[in-house]
Amino acid sequence: MLGVFSSSIVSPPNELVAAGSRTPSPKTTAVPLVNRFLQTNSSAVSIQIGDGAQLAYTHHNESALQPRSFAVKDDIFCLFEGALDNLGSLKQQ
Repeated sequence: MLGVFSSSIVSPPNELVAAGSRTPSPKTTAVPLVNRFLQTNSSAVSIQIGDGAQLAYTHHNESALQPRSFAVKDDIFCLFEGALDNLGSLKQQ
């Protein structure tokens, strides 16, 4: 799974900022990063949410006991990994 968020939505963890500042190589921006994920995972699904976020995931090598799924409800976007025991009641709401 991959999630890329704009800094206007969430600030990156200090550990990532510090690690990134130590490398002399140019940083990979959101679009090339998501495109690389999609190119290396032929069955990948990607979702772009305005200019603020991009989510991508694949069912490749997915565990039968922990399937991956995507859901949207009231402008809340979620990627799940695992079984949702109350999925039937969620679909009815």
